[in-house]
This record gives sequence, C-alpha cells and structure tokens, in this order.
Amino acid sequence: MTFDATSRDPRPAPVPVAAPPRVAARVESAADGPVPVLYAGLDTVHLDVAGGAVGVAAADAPGLPHSLRTNLVSLSSSGVPTAYVESGILHLDGRALVVGRLVDVRAPRLDTARIPKTSPAADQGTPRSPGAGLVALLEGTDVVHIDAAAVADLVGRGDGLTPLGDDVLCGWLAVHRAAGVATPAVDDAVRRALPRTTTLSATLLECALAGEVADVAADYLRALGTPHASAARAALAALGHTSGEGLAHGIDLAVAALSGEAAA
Repeated sequence: MTFDATSRDPRPAPVPVAAPPRVAARVESAADGPVPVLYAGLDTVHLDVAGGAVGVAAADAPGLPHSLRTNLVSLSSSGVPTAYVESGILHLDGRALVVGRLVDVRAPRLDTARIPKTSPAADQGTPRSPGAGLVALLEGTDVVHIDAAAVADLVGRGDGLTPLGDDVLCGWLAVHRAAGVATPAVDDAVRRALPRTTTLSATLLECALAGEVADVAADYLRALGTPHASAARAALAALGHTSGEGLAHGIDLAVAALSGEAAA
C-alpha cells in the first residue's frame, strides 16, 4: 500500500473560538501579516491586531471582553508564540482560530432600584498598585467623585499591562453603562487620554466605553443588591494581580455616586 505524502496537510486542525462581536470584526478586517505579541502566558495570550489588543484565552482562563475564547487546556508553547492574520483569520502557533459563535460581553442591565443605598466602597478601602503605590486621586478618601477632570489622574496610572487607574475607570464606566446613565464628558476625556496607557489597557477602556465587561465583572453587577454581592465581589477582586481590585473599586465608586443621586 502506498501513501502520497504530498496529499497530507501539515497544518494543525483549526481551533473553534467564541468571539465578542467587535473582536470578531477587528480580526476579520485586519490586514494579512504578522501580529506582535503583547503578553504570552500559559492560559492567556494578548496580541496587537491592527493597533488594538486581541486576547486568546484557554478554556479555564478568565473571560475578558477583548478575548477569543477557546476550549484548549493550555496555550503554552516553547518561547513566545508566533501569530499572524491571513484572510481575516487569526493564527496562533500555526493554528487557525476560527470564529464559530459570538459571545455577548455587554454589561448586564442594572436596575437602579436595586442599587445599594449605601456605598460598598466605604467598607472595601482603596486598592493599591505595588509599583506605583496608592493612586493619587484615591489617596486619603474612601469615596471620590470621578469626573472628566479626574480622568487625567487615572489613565495610565499604575504598573503592569493594565494600570490600576485604568481598571478603576473601567469599573466606573461599566456601572454607568449598565444603569443606562450617559457620561459624555468622562467618555471624551478617556478617549483623549488613551495614548497615555498600554495597548492592552487602552483596548479594555474602549471595551468599557462600549459597555463591555469581563465575565466576573458582569457577575458582580448582576449580584448588586442581592445576598450574593459579597461573594461576587470577592471573585472579581481575585482577577489578575490588581486588575480585579481596581475594577471592583471602580464599580463601588460608581454605585456610591448613583445611590447618592437616587437619594437626592
């Protein structure tokens, strides 16, 4: 029996992924060519696709609003993975990541009647960023008012791929989107400040502006005003090194502001 070696396809089988709609559109419209790697870990890879971050997540990795979600056990490879786009499909280490379904990452609708009448922030304290210390705007107070003027003090403030100040803003924006409360002045200030932070963090801020959140942040928003809120907040706070704490604190600050407006 003979076998024609030329008939074999040496490429690995495609990997089906679930994608947020805006992420799927970004990849599909990206030009063919190599893609820079922003970060590579065992269960998460962040890539720079057409100037914005696109994540690739293993099955047990946190669901982030900019990420393609796979059923792979691990994304590990020897050294930094290679990535490229070809014909609107992202390839990671030679594997085509083919979008099989879309996933909704929009913040769940928040009924203002369920917003706690007291601020969770008062009990949680202010998060710390190991490299930068306490974010200046938050220092010395439990509850602050975030407005357009405060954005410049927050964007890019902190260490790591997602500075703490950006995480706080993402959480604050998420609550206002979930509650259907427009924040045009803050939105404009955030967009102007995006060049001051990392590519990944700028992308996550853009997601927050579009009302898109991490899965665990959505879980906390759904739990607000219920007996499950404390456990949901703890799960969010455990996300990443300081990202979850920042997101949770931003959510708490927004809840404090909205509860004050509701009581006025």
